[in-house]
Amino acid sequence: MGRSQVFTSAFLALATLGAAVPMPGSRIASSRRGAAAQNTTGSITWGPCSDQFAANLTCANYTVPLDWSNPGNETIQLGLVRHEATDKSARIGYLFVNPGGPGGQASDLVSSIAQSPGVVNPEILARFDVIGLDPRGVGLSTPVQCDTDTYNRRVSFFPKTQAEYDALVAYNKAVGESCRAKTGRLIDFVDTISAVKDHEAVRKALGGEKINLLGLSYGTQLFSQYAELFPDNIRALVLDGNLQHSQGESSNLLIESTTYELTLKKFFEWCANSTTADCVLSGQDVEAKFVSVRDKAAASPIPAPGCDDTSCRANVTDEDLRFTVQSYLISVGSWPNLARALEQADAGNATLMSEANPLAVGDPYTDSSLFAGTAIACQDWDHAAASLADVLAKGTLGANFSPLTRGACQSYKIQTSCIGWPAPLTNPPKKIVYKGATKILQAQSTFDPSTSYAWGLGLHAELGDDKSVLIVRNGTGHTSYLSDGATTAAMNAYLVNLTMPEPGTVFDS
Repeated sequence: MGRSQVFTSAFLALATLGAAVPMPGSRIASSRRGAAAQNTTGSITWGPCSDQFAANLTCANYTVPLDWSNPGNETIQLGLVRHEATDKSARIGYLFVNPGGPGGQASDLVSSIAQSPGVVNPEILARFDVIGLDPRGVGLSTPVQCDTDTYNRRVSFFPKTQAEYDALVAYNKAVGESCRAKTGRLIDFVDTISAVKDHEAVRKALGGEKINLLGLSYGTQLFSQYAELFPDNIRALVLDGNLQHSQGESSNLLIESTTYELTLKKFFEWCANSTTADCVLSGQDVEAKFVSVRDKAAASPIPAPGCDDTSCRANVTDEDLRFTVQSYLISVGSWPNLARALEQADAGNATLMSEANPLAVGDPYTDSSLFAGTAIACQDWDHAAASLADVLAKGTLGANFSPLTRGACQSYKIQTSCIGWPAPLTNPPKKIVYKGATKILQAQSTFDPSTSYAWGLGLHAELGDDKSVLIVRNGTGHTSYLSDGATTAAMNAYLVNLTMPEPGTVFDS
């Protein structure tokens, strides 16, 4: 769903960033670690980040209500990172970025940009203060925390018997209860609408300038819902890799699982026609190789000798494989690694496949992408299945329309992970109604394994031709901004100059 694929590796754009940008091994410390400046009344005071990071980054935190409907009671901390505009004489304003998820750390994206400035156009860094505000529950903000051992227990999300279904529901409840025990009442208030109101509070605290927003993947849901609630406070808004927060459960399964499988077939085609230097399976029947690995894993989990059930699982099931391959497809830069993972798994070593689906490791910052991703999704998306029959029906849908992957995708993982979740559904799917004067720029690739082209068209129809322009990248991969092609250039021209491309423009890069 255009999220950092938190349920399999990260709901999806974060995995894109991980492939395109070298993520730093060190983390920015929040104020709870004594590194970021505390907020002053009604404003934000910037201070140094931890000394593991470049001096051109500054950090802060800001206090907001836990419950925006009852703001006089408990509070939480928001953590944010800033890369200041390098040309202050030509500064345009603040550019808030979100890499996806839910659960993706915006602070990590800004940190990566600061350490690898060539990743984005220099004019963006020159003219904007780039802000990475971690949504509530995520990263530097007060994090969702859960019991690591409980979360890492293996359970089937494709139950075939009543006993397996009961085990799944019991697992979901145990994880949710552990999150409530370690996190407290925050677990009930991590929905996207609350995060939208947090962003607005930070905008005001930074001086009240009109906001510039760049949302990737799940970030398109976050920022389109911001646009609905605060339509008059936006200078520029880019939505890249669009998530349509209005579809029903079966529609989401059908749309995402089929676009995943379609992109997988593009991988097969690319690999078969590549040189062996690019793809180790060049010249082979790559689809047959995938099926071979899937069926071997179904017969008996394939050992992953490089893993020991701490950071990754010691073996890989066919279910693991079908979920994990989606994250490998997110960036074309990861396709050679996917080929190697399939080759090695077929020979009996699934370490590369297991490493792509990491476990929780006990670090609040790192694990928040997993824990908060689940918690946010369960408050944002329908998960009405209440019986084994309901889940089996979804499996039948996948088996018929996506026979290679059998319906495994992030939408399916969310819908089954949230059965029995203790927090209520508070931000249910609905169409976006945007009444602002600022025209929104949407970008969508045609073969996106996570946020389907169909969702891009659907969100554009909700916004309307008079409120948005949709441009298309004719190519593969999840989101386009970090691809540094013509689509990226069009987004940058809009952000800097408010130059809008012609509606219906299709780019090849």
